[in-house]
Amino acid sequence: MVHANGANGAANHDLPPITAVAAIASSDSRQADRTSPERLQKIRELLSEPFDADEIKWRVTATSTNQGKHGPQKRGQLVAYADQRAYTDRLNDVFGEWGWTRSYDVQVAQNFERRAPGDKTRTAVAAKVVVVCKVTVCGFGSHTGVGEEWADDQNAATRAEAQAFKRACACFGLGRYLYDLDTVWVDLDQYNRPVHTPNLPDWALPIRAARTKPGQPGQGLPKEEMLAAMRDLRQKIGLGLSQFVLEKYAGGAEPESLDQAKLNTVFTKLTDIGKGVNRLRRGAARLGDERYSTICRELNLASESINDIRDRDELQRLVARVEEGNAGKNGGIADARGRLLQAARKLAEKTGKRLADTIAEASDGKLSLDGLRDLTDGDVPFVAATTSRMKGGDS
Repeated sequence: MVHANGANGAANHDLPPITAVAAIASSDSRQADRTSPERLQKIRELLSEPFDADEIKWRVTATSTNQGKHGPQKRGQLVAYADQRAYTDRLNDVFGEWGWTRSYDVQVAQNFERRAPGDKTRTAVAAKVVVVCKVTVCGFGSHTGVGEEWADDQNAATRAEAQAFKRACACFGLGRYLYDLDTVWVDLDQYNRPVHTPNLPDWALPIRAARTKPGQPGQGLPKEEMLAAMRDLRQKIGLGLSQFVLEKYAGGAEPESLDQAKLNTVFTKLTDIGKGVNRLRRGAARLGDERYSTICRELNLASESINDIRDRDELQRLVARVEEGNAGKNGGIADARGRLLQAARKLAEKTGKRLADTIAEASDGKLSLDGLRDLTDGDVPFVAATTSRMKGGDS
């Protein structure tokens, strides 16, 4: 069964005025603007910007009991996530309500053996809802994601659809940073709810929120505190970028000699570039030293050191290339998995076999429906070969 939503699913509304943000990516832009590196970089920044802190929720994924001063204390491991409405709102902000679409392909796979709910000593046979979501941005392309949930959950379809949608969005860079957040252990109350909400690190906050976070050195504080914060920022972003900011916004003068207005401007620019350096470091760590070195050579950088990045444009190009590399690295298996499921569904409908059996037979028993979510980018060639085999059987 396929659910195809017009635009993003929000129909029967009057056309809203195009906001300044949406205009950046609106489909009626000139072709040259639509494909310019500057515009693409701006879109990447808008998509990868963290969600507001109040849109982040925490899910308990594991529990333990520790002996405290006042007796046993239950603790829970929390994982951060955002509701799919936050993803929808961001896509609407960047591309406009009519600038993107999503569709769902829903399957019910039968006869999975699992631990019986409420009694881990027994097993039970259950079905699983598997959803493939395809998100398409007009003029840019599509990504797919896969979600699944046990069918005995009354909200199985809703949960699987949300999971698939968010995984597809992550291939565009939206919400991808949430995968980099560490799990946190906190005390739980008698209802297994967190006693307090963990604080997000600065890099997981929107730039405007991180800049005004209570207790953080920033504008409006005494000059000496701001200068100390700027020294830390300059050390973090390296020599080349520090010199670029001072030359461009302070005429080459040192911060100590600036008036308050120019000091505020320089602090803002250093903070913004510091966010870009944070993105670069996270992306480079995921990409690996060898691939990162190759990108630096391709961009004709003097070295791989942060100190040798000369200006903001060079930083933006480097961040874009690193994140493109990670997008291909992380998105490859998602796309391959989506194509395999679509091919398996068509072949299963033709032969009358179960979806799980179709996948197992086409892969000579090396792939299972339940194990698709555990595949990595290294499995893409085999998944592609299995998909091709299925399509041959469907011809």
